[in-house]
Amino acid sequence: MNFYVFSDVVSFDATYRHSKYNLVFVPFTGIDNHNRNVTLGAALLGSETAESYIWLLTCFKRDFGYEPSVVVTEQDPTMKRAIEDVFPNSRHRLCMWHIMEKLSGKVGSNLCNTIDFKTRLCDIVWTDSVTPELFEKEWASIMNDFQLNDHDWLKDIFHIRQSWITAYYREETMSGLMHHQRHEHRKNDHDCRYKRAETWSNFALEKQASEIYTPTIFFMSNWKYKQLFTIALP
Repeated sequence: MNFYVFSDVVSFDATYRHSKYNLVFVPFTGIDNHNRNVTLGAALLGSETAESYIWLLTCFKRDFGYEPSVVVTEQDPTMKRAIEDVFPNSRHRLCMWHIMEKLSGKVGSNLCNTIDFKTRLCDIVWTDSVTPELFEKEWASIMNDFQLNDHDWLKDIFHIRQSWITAYYREETMSGLMHHQRHEHRKNDHDCRYKRAETWSNFALEKQASEIYTPTIFFMSNWKYKQLFTIALP
C-alpha cells in the first residue's frame, strides 16, 4: 500500500555491508505525504554485481506490479545497468548527497572548507530555483575563479549533471525504522486529520490549501508563497 501511494520517487541504497556475514543490505525508501521517509522493502544480497541487482529489481517489479516514476541511487555503474534493463520507463537520478560527500576528498579539505567556494557551489547544487543555463554559467565561473577547469572528477560530474543536479528536473516530483516510520506516519495522519494549519492571511485560496494539504506540505508551499508575495509588494 505504501508503494502504491508513494511510488513517485523510490531510492535504493547499497552502501551498507554487514561485517559478520558480508551481505549487502539494500533498503527501498520512498517519501510520504508528510515529507518523511517510508520504507517500502529491503533485501540482502551476496554480491554487488549487475546480475544481482537485475535479479533484485526483477523481484521488486514482479511483487509490486510496476516501476516507480523516479529511481534515486548512488553513483554505481552496475546499478545503472540494472535499472536500464529492468526499469526502462523509470527516470534514473543520482543521489546528490553521495556525490557531494566526495567533494572534500576530491578537491581537498582546504578548498572545500573555503566559505566562498562551498557557499557558491551549494547555492547552485542544493536548489530548484536556478535554471540549467544559470547553473552552467555559475559552475563555469566557480571553476574559473578557483582554477579547477582541469579537475578530472569535477569535469566528470559536470558531464553527468542532468542525472543529479536539480536544475535539470525541476518539474519532477522529488519529494530527501520500520516501526518508527509507521508510528510517525500514523501520528502525522492523525494530526492533519483533526488539526488545521494556521493560515497567514484571510485569502480564500490559502484557507482552501490548508484544508487540502498536509501541514508539512502546506507550510513548505506557504513559505514559497510568502517570499513571492513579499517580493511583489511595492
